[in-house]
Amino acid sequence: MALVMGLGLHQVFSIILLLRVLSVFLVITWYVPDEYWQTLEVAHKQAFGYGALTWEWQKGIRSYLYPSIVSVFYSVLKFASLDYPEVVVVTPRILQAILSAFADYRFYKWTGGRKWALFLILTCWFWFYTASRTLLQTFETDLVAIALSVFPFKAGKLAYYEQEDNRWIWLAVLSVFVRPTSAPLWLVLGMYNLFTTNQGKFLFFKNYLPISLIAGGSLVALDTYMYGRLIITPWEFFKFNVLQDIGSFYGTHPWHWYLTQGIPAVLGVTLPLVLWGIVSVLRRHKENKTGVVLLTAAVVHLGIHSCIAHKEFRFVLPLLPVLLYLAQDVVVPWSRKAKRWQLYSLAAVILLGNAVPAAYFGSVHQAGTTRVMALLREAIPHNRSSVLFLMPCHSTPLYSHLHTNVSVRHLDCSPPPPGRTFEAEAFFNNPGAWWAKEYSARQPPTLLVMFDVLRGRVESLLENRYRPIGELPHTQFPSGEVGASVLVFERAEGAGRGRA
Repeated sequence: MALVMGLGLHQVFSIILLLRVLSVFLVITWYVPDEYWQTLEVAHKQAFGYGALTWEWQKGIRSYLYPSIVSVFYSVLKFASLDYPEVVVVTPRILQAILSAFADYRFYKWTGGRKWALFLILTCWFWFYTASRTLLQTFETDLVAIALSVFPFKAGKLAYYEQEDNRWIWLAVLSVFVRPTSAPLWLVLGMYNLFTTNQGKFLFFKNYLPISLIAGGSLVALDTYMYGRLIITPWEFFKFNVLQDIGSFYGTHPWHWYLTQGIPAVLGVTLPLVLWGIVSVLRRHKENKTGVVLLTAAVVHLGIHSCIAHKEFRFVLPLLPVLLYLAQDVVVPWSRKAKRWQLYSLAAVILLGNAVPAAYFGSVHQAGTTRVMALLREAIPHNRSSVLFLMPCHSTPLYSHLHTNVSVRHLDCSPPPPGRTFEAEAFFNNPGAWWAKEYSARQPPTLLVMFDVLRGRVESLLENRYRPIGELPHTQFPSGEVGASVLVFERAEGAGRGRA
């Protein structure tokens, strides 16, 4: 915190930007498939003409907004003949880091330039881990944080002659199209905004309706053009993920998971401060109108998401600005009376408590499936043939990291018809039978990529046909079909089809 004392806003933003861009090169691990398959692969196909689209893009439940932004930068690289694989890989992450830096800066401004607020957002391990990742949730969180910084929180009702800042409505609409999961948050804040003004109906027809129609209509037009049919992606998202509960195919959790695991893991050592902030709001609810509104929005948001069976840590991200605001709102008054040793002790606990998980998860845990792409880029020019990923679905990036139009095969994870299983599940149940069916009448792939836990079950496929060319450490906590290492095999010269 002493670093930002006496600095101007430009210098503060420069520090934030430096940290976020630095995270691009420090966070080198794989987290979830959506970082690549719901953004980069789509953008790569737009800009370079080849890529892979998952079932979500066939059903129309994703908006093209974010991939199109990335695609513009890809196209610039292509036009300037700078689309080297390493540049193609790092450019979208630098772009995302810049967006997250601006969101952090707006969070800092929202709190009135409080140094503790900046310290909390910059040290949050999970935000450091995800802020430069090209996740839709990361972009959604950026939009939420920026919108909250211009949201008209009020102590009382707005007079007729007063004007409101309506920029937050534009950002709210964008965030809902990026990820409709932010809708509950904006529902609460929108209702609060309408009920704390004497211009309710006038405000609705003057701001809410036209802005929603213009912003939403523009995004509907973009998606309709890209999909080739009239489509409203938030509705398609709601239909498939809520009404049809497609997400349950990818795992289910109990209703209390966000409270008992999701939020505690994401907040880490900052959790006690957030709980302290919540207690303070409940005790002083008449004096802290903003805190009450934010807490209400967070409760409604969590309540609705807790009713959905499929849950993930990243789904908590849009609540980070809200929860950290509540935390800084109690730390700042306390810090004015605290002794120096207490201030340094708290800062040290927060810094070290976040640095350890950030370093481990950012540079060690699940690093093999990103590092393997560089190895494949080196091997492919010598083969110019095909790559087969015998791994759980979407365990690696694809063309966005290979950046070469080579034939690639990966196990499919599209929601199966009733009574059938995922292709990946069928493969792991009987690798030999799957291989015999797939390659009995055609040439097997040149390169194989798999986790080490699979090797014993496919030894007969590898023997005399493939030789190992790489082994990369992946995780110290292997589970299921995810192993401790990633293995790469190359087909031996003269090896034919053969039987399993």
